[in-house]
Formats: sequence, structure tokens, C-alpha cells
Amino acid sequence: MRHTIVHETPGRIRLELAVPRFPAVDRCQVEAQFSDMVGVEKASFSPRTGTLLVRYHGGAAVRDALLARVAAAPLPGTRRPRPETELDRKKRIVVRAGALLLARPLIPFPVRPVLTAYGALPIMRKGVASLLRRELNVDVLDATAVGAAMATRDFLTASVISFLLKLGEYLEEWTRGYSRRLLTEMFRTGEEWAWVERDGVEVRLPLEEVQAGDRVVVRMGSLIPVDGVVVAGEALVNQSSLTGESLPVLKRTGIMVYAGTAVDEGAITIRAEQVGDRTRAARVVRIIEEAEALKAESQSRSEAMADRIVPFSFLASGLTFALTGNAGRAAAVLLVDYSCAIKLSTPLAILTSLARSARHRVLIKGGKYLELLARTDAVVLDKTGTLTEASPRVAEVVAFNGYDRAAILRNAACVEEHFPHPVATAVVRQAEREGLVHPEEHSEVEYVVAHGIASRLDGARIVVGSRHFVHEDEGVDVSPGAPFIGTFARRGDSVLYVAIGGRLAGLIAIHDPLRDEARPFVKELKNSGIGRIVMLTGDNEATAATIAGELGIEEFHAQALPDRKVEVIEALRRQGHTVAMVGDGINDSPALARAHVGISMKHGADIAREACDVLLLDGTLHDILTARRISQEAMALVEQNFRTIVVVNTGAMLLAVTGAMPPVFSATIHNLSTILVGLRSLGPLRRHGEA
Repeated sequence: MRHTIVHETPGRIRLELAVPRFPAVDRCQVEAQFSDMVGVEKASFSPRTGTLLVRYHGGAAVRDALLARVAAAPLPGTRRPRPETELDRKKRIVVRAGALLLARPLIPFPVRPVLTAYGALPIMRKGVASLLRRELNVDVLDATAVGAAMATRDFLTASVISFLLKLGEYLEEWTRGYSRRLLTEMFRTGEEWAWVERDGVEVRLPLEEVQAGDRVVVRMGSLIPVDGVVVAGEALVNQSSLTGESLPVLKRTGIMVYAGTAVDEGAITIRAEQVGDRTRAARVVRIIEEAEALKAESQSRSEAMADRIVPFSFLASGLTFALTGNAGRAAAVLLVDYSCAIKLSTPLAILTSLARSARHRVLIKGGKYLELLARTDAVVLDKTGTLTEASPRVAEVVAFNGYDRAAILRNAACVEEHFPHPVATAVVRQAEREGLVHPEEHSEVEYVVAHGIASRLDGARIVVGSRHFVHEDEGVDVSPGAPFIGTFARRGDSVLYVAIGGRLAGLIAIHDPLRDEARPFVKELKNSGIGRIVMLTGDNEATAATIAGELGIEEFHAQALPDRKVEVIEALRRQGHTVAMVGDGINDSPALARAHVGISMKHGADIAREACDVLLLDGTLHDILTARRISQEAMALVEQNFRTIVVVNTGAMLLAVTGAMPPVFSATIHNLSTILVGLRSLGPLRRHGEA
């Protein structure tokens, strides 16, 4: 960008930039290109004079860097007009209708019917379109009421009704937009610009202009604006906004980073892979917004009932006219509508409660699951990774049949390192701690889901896994290990059986400590009204009984394979329970899918996170209680809104039938009740600080 130094003192410089005076360039766009430079305290640009005033510290080095940045900076474009949104369009219509209504006394009388008909045209068009689709809904009600007023030459009433209906549409759109803006703010990256390398020069671009493949530079203290892979530099990245991790994570070349996370220290260059609406943070927002389509049963029921009320409104209006001969009373009845408020407030209460839950790091994937969670009366808990820390360690190794302890641990680690499971990782790490080298001497590894792992080592078949796998499937006699199993069970340890060449070679005791929150969680779960709490585990009966006793869980199922877990869910469903299943493993995914509500942890397997209906982004058990409380409050809000709508509109209809309320007041009360319940439905987004 061409420039001239107008005035300069130490730490302060004023430049005249070669930018157009008209139309004026975007002031913020110019300032943003220099305000984040190291050493720059403040950058102020005047579109009127075209001058840039910069205050800085750091001496000649900062000054030279600033002038180099100015010379390399692209000429800023003019402020682009914002495209008109649906809210803008409705606002424009309301303002125009309101202005015509206020100016009505100044408009010649012959012109007034024409303006009234023009203002009512959109309402009449929607009513006719509904009739052509053979739908008898609120649009037909509104069109009939306005048409009746015009037929009786009450053009003032018709104009006021048209204005109020348009105002109601605008306020409904604003209310929905407000809830979505609050939702988006929770996950937005906070940055409207990104530094991008173009032709070897760093250029500051609006986020919407960043493309996949661009090299984006992010420095300390800045938020990452794209999803992508680090191609240069290294930095400590705070990912708590997406993963809940409390400590920053080191990111270097080849590692993925995500929009919405922050660089705490260092600087990195990222090759953008997902930008704009395709980033992970944007997808979280989209999941919640799309979740509105998965309607709660109460929402669908309320909307269906609201539509069924419409014919009765016509019947009441017809009877009123037949009995009184007063078209005004008949029109007033038509303007009292239940469905409009119900169809706004119910989905809005669901959506805002989903957003409120997301604020507490719990992602509920639809209004359907929000309602089911509120009705849940039975909870099934997988043990490993749910009630335990998911950080198991080897507690003891026992060898049999001529093998020594080191050989058992080394050979088990040799095959387990191919298995991405916390227990397998514990075995491999223990071998590493003890310096046991396990070269790749085995053949291809065979993994049997929820059972174990098998291979061949020095010509002999080696199997590592559960008792069911080793004894029943492989036919290995495990009786030599019986004296040790009881000891392990009393400690609450799980057991890995190791067999080589068809004989039991050893046992590996795995200790996975219970979460600190597990006991109070189970207690609170009982206090919250959950009648059945069931624990599922692949451990043997004795170990399962020990752990269940520590947690205060009366009902448990040991050696539960995936099909057994599904059977437990099915049995609870047949007994009439609304069942929530909490699990995080590959073998939990069938049960998660079969339960009314499947709940998974953030650290769970990818398939479990995909199969679940509720995802705990922080992975804490107490978040389940928070989500359930939010869902119960959401359903209470839906019921409260419904009662308000019925009471207010029924009262208005009775007043309209008796003639105590003219059509204008009917329309006013109807719209006010709609906005009242709509604003009340926004309440969940304004609540903070649940435990």
C-alpha cells in the first residue's frame, strides 16, 4: 500500500495512506492489519482524512517492521453491504406497515381501502396457499379474519390486524435468531480475521475469505480460526473449549489443530483443511441447531393438537355469527389462535435447553432425547471407563507351567500393542517400565471383539483375554489360576488370562481405580428418582460383586459381552422402563444404540461417540445429572408455556364471543401471549452456574 509519513516523533507516527475517500474504506479492516504487531500499542485510522496514527514502543526495529507491513499490505476494500436477511425483510415490512398506519389520517379516504388491501395481500396469499394444499391452519384463520373485516368495510380494523400479524412474525423471527446467536457465541472462534501467507507475505483476511489449503499463521494469545495440520513451528494449545482438557497440549508439525482453540505459547503455521462452517466448532453448533428437527414427543403432540384446534375456531366463529349476526365478533374469535404460540414456544424451549446443556459441556443430539432423558427411570452403567478412571495399570503378574513372570509380561505386551484398548496399553506400558523388550516375532494378530487377542509366537498359539475367551472358546484349562482369582476379585482387579500352546501360561491382574465421583454419583442418581441402576462389566462374578458393593449398586451383570448388554437393555424396556445406557467402548455401541438414551464419554471409542444420543464433552459423571436436570426443567417449561397459552387464548375467545373484545384487541392479546411465551422460552440460555 502506498503511503507518506505526515508526522513522526519517538513512539508515534502518522501516515497518509493511498486509499479512496469515497466510498469510504472499512476503518476496522485497516486498523486490524497493524494493531496486533509486536510493539504496536494502538493503531487508529481516519477514513475521512485517509491517515493512520500508530503508537508503538520498541524503537527503530518496530518502526521499520511497521513501515514494511504498511508497504506490503493490500489496498483495503470498501465496506461491503450486508445481504438482507429474513429478519431484515420482516423488519422492513413492519416499519412500512406501521408508517402507513400512523399516516392513515392524512391519507385520502378513497385510497385507504386500496392500501389496506395491499397490506393484507401477503396474509391472504398465505391463507389461499394453505387451502390449495388442503390444510386448515392458522394462516387460513388469519386470512379469514382480515377478509371478514374488509368485507364489512371495517378497513381500520383490517389494517391494524395486518400490522399486528406482521409484527408478531417479526418478533418470532427475532426471538429465534436471538437464541441462535447466543448459541453460536458459545462456540465461535472469536476471530473475524486470520493471518494468511500469500506469495510469501502475511496478509490479514476476513475469515470468510480463508480457503482450504491456505497457510494460516497463529501466534501466542490468538485463537485458531481453522481446522488444519501444523506445517511449521510448535506451540502449546489450550483445547478446553472443545475437549475439556485442563492443560495445554503441545502441537508440532503434522499434528491436527482445531478452530476455537487458543495458542497459549509459541507460534504455528497451519495448513487449513476445514474452514468456516466446516470446522469442528461450527459442526457442534450445527448439531444442536439440526437437533431441533428431532422433535420431542411433547412437541409433536402439542403441534398436532394446535392444528386440530383450528377447525373448532372456525366453528366457534360461525356459531358466533349465526347467533349474533355480528361479523366483528366472528372476526375477533378467528384472531384468537393457539397454534401460533405453541409452534413458537415449544421448539424454542427445546432448542434453548439444548444450547444450555451444551454450555455445560453436554451435547444432546435432539429434542427427542432431551425429553427421554427427563423421563428416564433406569440407568445402565458400563464399568470400565465409565465408573473407573479408564487409566488401568498392571497390579500383579503370575506365571504357570514353567513360564516366568517376565516372559508372560513380555509376550502379552508383544501382541497387546496392536490392540487400541486401555487394558492393552496398561500391559505394554508395564513392560516398558520394566525394560522388557518384545521384538515383532509373532505372526498376524487376530482380534476378537470383547473377548481378546490371539496370534502365533515361535510356532505356538498365544491367546490373551477374558476367561470366557481362553477357557470356553479356546478350551484351555484355567483351574491352576483359581487360588489367585479370589485374591484379585477381593481387590476389585480384572484378570487377563494368557495361554500359550493350549496351556495356561499366566494371569495378569489389572487394577482400574474407581472414579472419585463414582460413589457420590450413584447416590445422587438414586436421590434424583432413578429406580433401577444396573452395572455391566466383563469381569468375573466375584470382581463385579466387589465393585458393585463399593458403589452401592445392588444389580449387576458380570462377564457381559455385547449381546448380553443388549439383552439387559431389552429386558428393562419390556418392563416399561425408560432406559439410559452409559458406556464408552466399541463393545458398548450396540447397547447405546438400543437404549432410549445412549450416553458416551468424550474419551470413548469413535463408534461409541457416534452411536450415542448424549455426549459428555468433559467426561464427568455429574454432567449426566446436570443434563437430566436441564431436560426436566425444559419439559416443565414446555408444560408451563402450554398452560399459559390455553388460559390466555381461551379467556380471549370467551371475551370475543360475548362482544367484550373487538378484533383489534383479540389480535393484540394473541400476539402478546405469543411473544410472552417466546421470551420465556429463552430463559434457559440466561441461566448460569449450575453445580
